[in-house]
Amino acid sequence: MIGTKLVVPVALLALAGCATPRVEQLRDSASGLYASRSAVSAAVAAADRGRGAPDALLKDLLARPVDADAAVQIALLRNPRVAAIYARLGFVRADLYDAVRLSNPTLGYARLSGGAGARKVDWSLSQNFTEILFARFRKAGGESRVLLAEQQVARELLDLEADVRTSQIRYVGSRTVASMRDRIARSTQVAANYAQQLFDAGNITALQLARMREAEDLARTEMLRAHAAETADRNALLTLLGAGSDESIDLVGEFLPPMADIPDGGKLREVALGNRLDLMSAREALRFASVANRHARRWRWLGETTIGMGVEQDGGNRAVASATIAGPGASLSLPLFNQGDGSAGRAQATVDVLAADVHALELAIGNEVATRLATLAAAREAVTIYRDQLLPVQRTIVDESQKQQNYMLIGTIELLAAKQHQYEGYQAYVDALRDYWSAYVGLMRATGGRFPGLAGRTDRATAIEPLAAIEMISGAHP
Repeated sequence: MIGTKLVVPVALLALAGCATPRVEQLRDSASGLYASRSAVSAAVAAADRGRGAPDALLKDLLARPVDADAAVQIALLRNPRVAAIYARLGFVRADLYDAVRLSNPTLGYARLSGGAGARKVDWSLSQNFTEILFARFRKAGGESRVLLAEQQVARELLDLEADVRTSQIRYVGSRTVASMRDRIARSTQVAANYAQQLFDAGNITALQLARMREAEDLARTEMLRAHAAETADRNALLTLLGAGSDESIDLVGEFLPPMADIPDGGKLREVALGNRLDLMSAREALRFASVANRHARRWRWLGETTIGMGVEQDGGNRAVASATIAGPGASLSLPLFNQGDGSAGRAQATVDVLAADVHALELAIGNEVATRLATLAAAREAVTIYRDQLLPVQRTIVDESQKQQNYMLIGTIELLAAKQHQYEGYQAYVDALRDYWSAYVGLMRATGGRFPGLAGRTDRATAIEPLAAIEMISGAHP
């Protein structure tokens, strides 16, 4: 009855081609972005919680020793942070749903009556015409926000992976140091007991014995601190895995020797500029801001416009018969006082700001890659110096000190001091390895994920593994 010719086209516009993707589709797309940059296999990295396979995968992962890659996979499947990251896609889908649909039409009704039985009924149906005109633009804006949200999800998943890897490196380091401190404490205790025997036999002074006992107590306190640090680092890693401290998870890992070479800085910068998701998001925001700027300038004169249909029914009175009249209607905001300069100016300013942001981010990324690369090179050089120079020299010092002590050219205190210095050198070597691999993860983060060309390129033949080295130096006691 009321505006059928108008209602049908409006309804068709509201429903035509506006299918909104499901949250699962958005999640799969975001997972794909992450998987293409992750250091774990794409099949595992893209696993989500909504299917049955991850449950079996998680059970299998927890049944075996958990190394760095397995820890990342477990974190993807168990960490509540991942659930929150994916859940935020629901807000984005809701925004897209609203963006691609017209607002509901407005139905108006008025019933007027007067003396002598006169009455009048007005019906109206109106729709915002500006929304219809800008439907494609609004849809493009919604799709741009979806893309930004997917990139944000992938970026947060990469951050989680980097956090897990860094935490695992810290735990391996603290566990190695704690193991070394155990051996140092036992070695120092043996030395102190031996000194007690020498003192009882009258071969050393009370001052020498006191120094040995002091070294024993200091070694024990260092051991306690090392185990406390190991526990703290283990619990921090378990938190990232979504596990409690009471869960029995076999966390394993070792420090591989450094990579055989340092990647080329120029190539890594190119990789970072093409791979960093935050830069991709900044560029996408600039792209759509440019579209919005052109849109604002093109339609700056157009204000809010509505179209509709009105029906008026005059009930009449005793002298005049009732009558019904109907017809279309429209309203247009006249640009007399505001010609859209404000909205056009804001759109241009947004483009200028975002363009500056993109340039600043590109510059920052290039410098960050250079800084991370320099840190990695310095850490690699430190590991090489400890492994090839300092540790062999300290080993020689201990061996020669042992010979001199056997010939009674030096005392037990001097030999113990040489071994203590050697222990400190090996802890510094462990710290250098930890710093190197932490720097490696930092470089991965700076380049936007894994970077090609380095996998497996380590020089195992010349490596001195920390635990093997500790076994070697703790075999003899002064």
